[in-house]
Amino acid sequence: MLIRIRQDLDARPEPGAWIVAARTLSERLIISFDALYYFADLFTECLWLEASGADPELLRIESEMAAVERAHGLREEGYWHLDDAPEEWRALSDAWDVRAREIVAAMLRSYGQSDLAEEFEDRPDEFERRSEKGRVDVFGEDAEFDE
Repeated sequence: MLIRIRQDLDARPEPGAWIVAARTLSERLIISFDALYYFADLFTECLWLEASGADPELLRIESEMAAVERAHGLREEGYWHLDDAPEEWRALSDAWDVRAREIVAAMLRSYGQSDLAEEFEDRPDEFERRSEKGRVDVFGEDAEFDE
């Protein structure tokens, strides 16, 4: 079922109804509040993908990152582990993450999910922690996923 939902969101990145449905399940104590975070995180991945190809600021940052990669001789299909990347590239990567979080948070607010948006934007480590706990709540500790 989740695969079909994600395929639908990839084709039409409008996760609002799915997030509202997850909130309803959480409020009715059918899923945990942390599971709501997991589903919000999962369902908003399509927004990151859409924004990365459409948002002028993200496109500008990506272009600057590519220029740094070329200047340091990184091949087109190559990549750096974050700790191995030059400081300039890491700063751009951080700026990209901040902008992408702003975009997703704005969409969460537009769906009436201000509490999720605030945590997603202002406390991303806590949002990620709760999302991971929610994933475990939904699938169990031993579930493995190909990310």
